[in-house]
Amino acid sequence: YVAADSKDEEIKAPPKRSYLDFDLNYFWHWSKFTDYVQCVLTFTGVTGYITYLWLDSSLFVETLGFLAVFTEAMLGVPQLYRNYQNRSTEGMSVKMVLMWTSGDTFKTVYFILNQAPFQFSICGLLQVFVDIAILLQVYLYSYYPQKPVSHIAHPASTKAL
Repeated sequence: YVAADSKDEEIKAPPKRSYLDFDLNYFWHWSKFTDYVQCVLTFTGVTGYITYLWLDSSLFVETLGFLAVFTEAMLGVPQLYRNYQNRSTEGMSVKMVLMWTSGDTFKTVYFILNQAPFQFSICGLLQVFVDIAILLQVYLYSYYPQKPVSHIAHPASTKAL
């Protein structure tokens, strides 16, 4: 505790965080880079060991494979959501999204033509749809700009109080 003033009031000092805290409110707010590295190494070691133990289980391997391609398919969703929240695509690289879209399209066509496992084609199509949705946001928000959402309380909503 740290004394705040002469009245002997005490202010609780914020606790130091480490990768072992597992408090989701602070999980990605690393105080030191070494904590991040330790977390990634621990995660890699634990998941690597679990994978080694369950390598003979086809259900585990198929689930792990699906989670991997699904995670990759969802990479554009945070950008899509942020654009929606801001009602803008300002600052976003349209060229990058065009490259994503072309790469994801070629990859998905390759999966379909070579009869890759079903989850590859489905997740590839999901990626292409997310990319197209982001490109639609670029079009909509540049040609039909929207006013940002105001967070000011309306007087009518306070009358009930």
